[in-house]
Amino acid sequence: MTNLRTFAALGALCVLGLSDPHANAQKTVGDPAKHANVFVHPEKLTATDKLSDGKSGDAIEIKSETTLIWVDLMPDARFAHPTEYVLISVDGTRVVKGNWRPVLNGTELFTQATKPYKVESPIHLPGK
Repeated sequence: MTNLRTFAALGALCVLGLSDPHANAQKTVGDPAKHANVFVHPEKLTATDKLSDGKSGDAIEIKSETTLIWVDLMPDARFAHPTEYVLISVDGTRVVKGNWRPVLNGTELFTQATKPYKVESPIHLPGK
């Protein structure tokens, strides 16, 4: 559980700290997002996995063992809206912009039944 919290915080820092003006329709240009939901896939992805941004969206290449963090930048929106995929592998960290929920091997991830890590900005990490 601690590792998932660490990955969620890392993903939030990557996205909230580096987000651009399209990241949240309610913010002003240059301001970080004030609210996002962060999801961490519990299993590592491999090069044989097929990840895409939505069912008919662009494919996201996975070259090696990768941790997937998905950030919903407008969690109250019900249709296409800015999201970001934080992909962590031995090759480094990559942030891919998207508009939908991730689909892994034909199955939608992080449905409304999935409990997110709620992230407010600035980020406050719990003490020990």
